[in-house]
Amino acid sequence: MHHLRAISAAIDTLLSRVAYGTGWLFLAAVLVICFDVISRKLGYQLPYFTSTRLQELQWHLTSTLFLAWLAFGVIKNTHVRIDVFTMALPQRRKDWIDLFGVLVFALPMCLVVVPYAWIYAFVSWQQLESSDAPNGLPARYIIKTIAACGLTLLLLSAVSLLCRRLVDLFGPPDWHSNAKRDEAVEL
Repeated sequence: MHHLRAISAAIDTLLSRVAYGTGWLFLAAVLVICFDVISRKLGYQLPYFTSTRLQELQWHLTSTLFLAWLAFGVIKNTHVRIDVFTMALPQRRKDWIDLFGVLVFALPMCLVVVPYAWIYAFVSWQQLESSDAPNGLPARYIIKTIAACGLTLLLLSAVSLLCRRLVDLFGPPDWHSNAKRDEAVEL
């Protein structure tokens, strides 16, 4: 059980660092969106930063944010769940539901999708894939690699959640994860 706690803590530390390290991209995305909207309204475009490139950069930034923070949301217990149906249940039953969800849904999905995502990114690198738009961003392989990384982080968060729920269900009571996990989480 001690090893499960250590694995979960190491994964949680990594995911926290990734999330907080990419948090500045939110500001970058807002700036790019504002610049794109203003430049289109004024009819002024910089030579390299066309509206198409700015729009692609917007979805690259927001996709990176989503993918980096998705796994962090799982470890902080802020992900989308069926709380409407489970809020009245005792904590132990919620832990069993989490364990079932991780074993039946999250881990199998990640174990199928992650290898394909890396193959998808690898092929994109081999082809030095760029945007389909003639004046789009030249390096589409970067966002495909970020997608593969994000899905790998999601797999790690599922492993961390699995480890925590195993400790919660089968470990000593003083080892249970967050005693106050039902309270709101501040990010």
